[in-house]
Amino acid sequence: MINVDVTLFIQMANFLLLLVLMNLVLYRPIRRLVAQRNELISKQRAGIDNAEREAQRAIQEFEERLKAARAAGREKVQELKEAAYRVEKDLLSQAAEEAAKEVQAVREQIQREIGQVRAQLQAQIQVFSKDMAQRILGRSL
Repeated sequence: MINVDVTLFIQMANFLLLLVLMNLVLYRPIRRLVAQRNELISKQRAGIDNAEREAQRAIQEFEERLKAARAAGREKVQELKEAAYRVEKDLLSQAAEEAAKEVQAVREQIQREIGQVRAQLQAQIQVFSKDMAQRILGRSL
């Protein structure tokens, strides 16, 4: 059987003292280190989550800027095409005007030459008709 004497109380006191000392020297520092490590890990996870969110936000912002830049580029290309079309239209109208002016100038030149030729022919007709009349009549007029 179990004898309850003073040694039992001494062993219980010894056990409790050992438990208190182990708690002070070993368990509390280990628990504190584990708690600090857990806190550090949770902070790092939060930092990683924040970094991932920031990276996603930056990627999204970049994609939006890229989309806006592409839209602006397409708009600029369209503007340049329209400007080129207007320039082409202006050049064609100028060329048509110049061609019309040249055609008009050539027509006027032709009309002047026709007038000169008619005047020359009129002068020659009078000379020829006088000459023919002289030949037909046989005398000079």
